[in-house]
Formats: sequence, structure tokens, C-alpha cells
Amino acid sequence: MKNKAVFVTATDTGVGKTFIASLLVGFLRQCGIDAGYQKWLSSGGHDSADLDFCMRHNENAAEPGQTDLQAVYCFKYPAAPHLAAELEEREVDPQRIISSFHKYEQQKELVVVEGVGGLMVPLRRNLLLADFLNRLSLPTLVVSRTGLGTINHTLLTLEALRSREIPLLGVIFSDEENIGQYDEILLEDNMRTIAQFGRVPIFGRIRRCSTYAEAIKQFHPAGELLLKYLRHEGSNLYS
Repeated sequence: MKNKAVFVTATDTGVGKTFIASLLVGFLRQCGIDAGYQKWLSSGGHDSADLDFCMRHNENAAEPGQTDLQAVYCFKYPAAPHLAAELEEREVDPQRIISSFHKYEQQKELVVVEGVGGLMVPLRRNLLLADFLNRLSLPTLVVSRTGLGTINHTLLTLEALRSREIPLLGVIFSDEENIGQYDEILLEDNMRTIAQFGRVPIFGRIRRCSTYAEAIKQFHPAGELLLKYLRHEGSNLYS
């Protein structure tokens, strides 16, 4: 495996990062790859709801004795990390995240790291997630909405990644809950326009599913493409 980690970010909060990250972990494991899941920062509870979601849909996603490595920071208040930490009189230590990442990475063939919110979320008052990610230079997958407004949000996200020289894998679309209000002509053009102006591969679109099993089937083609790039081309092809 050329790359040992994938960072999953999104154009905003609630876009579908956890859903896509969980599907990716499951796909990699089905391919015989010892893949792990890590969430550096969570807010809105004492435990990571995202790790719990991944655990429920992927057997042994949460491993005994590894919870502190998999969910490095968990804050109770549902807000960006800098504020959620301050309300608990705590502060995010970037070195702790880096240490936890490398320690967990050594145990896995590949680690899927899920981000928090979008790229420009502050981890602390003097550090944005995008600037922190630059230190680790992880190949990054962008999860985008399919509907109206996604062109602007996605292109800005791609620009933020490129301006910091963060390796870019591509974009995958996740249908929002109210996707039915949009015409398919608009949705298809959104994806085509982002591919054109963003100069980025589109790994596919995950439509609204009635079951998680259905989503697994939908994700398979995207998973195969992602695995191809990770194994062979790596991330420099679309930098």
C-alpha cells in the first residue's frame, strides 16, 4: 500500500463524512486490508458518536484498549473544537493528535481519519484544521453535497487544500436528506462542473439509501477507484 492513511473531509458539517468514512473502512476490510478508523476531534458528547456509528456498521471498528487512540478528543458541547474545548477549560494539543495518529498508524495497514466540520474549522484560537493537516500531508478525500450550493463550497475546499499543498485524492458526493427537491439536470451538472473547474476526479455519488447494506453496494465502484489510486498512483496525480 503506497499510502498508509486517508483523510476524509467535507465542505461543511453534516454532509456525510462519517457515512463515507464508515463505508470506506468496511470496503477496505472486505478487500483484505487491515483498515482502522480514527477521529481526532468530536463534540456533542463525552464519547465519539462517529466512532460509535463506524463501530456499529463495521465489526470490531472500535478495538479494545484503542479508544483513546481512535477518538483523541471528545468534547461535550456541540461546537467547533476551539470553543468546545474552552468551555471545558481545555485546549487541543496538536502534538497529542500527531502522536496518537502515528501510534495508531503503526498498528494498521491503512487508517481512515475523519475530519471535523469543514477544512477551515479552528482546532484552537491560533490553528485551523487545514493548517494542521498541512503538517501531516495526508491524501484527502472531499465529501460534498450534491444539491444547490455545492459548486461554491466544493471549489473553495479544493482551493484551500491546494494552497496548502495538501495531497488531493478527489471528490465523492453524498445526497442530502432533501435531495428530492432538486432536478437531476442540476445534480448532474453540479458534479460535471466541479470536475471541470476543480480539475479533480469524481469518485461517484452515494444516493439516499433505505438501508446501510444498499449503501455498501453503491459505494463499491467508488471504493475500487479509491483503492486503485492509493495502491498505485498515490495522491500526486491530482495535486
